[in-house]
Amino acid sequence: MKRFSFIIPIMLIVAILAMWILNKYHSQVPFDTRIIIAAGGSIVSGIVAFFLLRNDVHKIDSKPVEPNKKKR
Repeated sequence: MKRFSFIIPIMLIVAILAMWILNKYHSQVPFDTRIIIAAGGSIVSGIVAFFLLRNDVHKIDSKPVEPNKKKR
């Protein structure tokens, strides 16, 4: 559930930026198509963020207790 607190804002930022860029530089594209492009981009960014923001805390090796005293 903690991941969704980051994923939803990422999706909103991507959608807002996509609409802004499409309105500014590609105004000849119909409005319905711009909405579909922005929604698709936000969904893809949400999926990518979902997999990249995994918690791998339990898979990390613990810190060694004794310092390594080997001489080279």
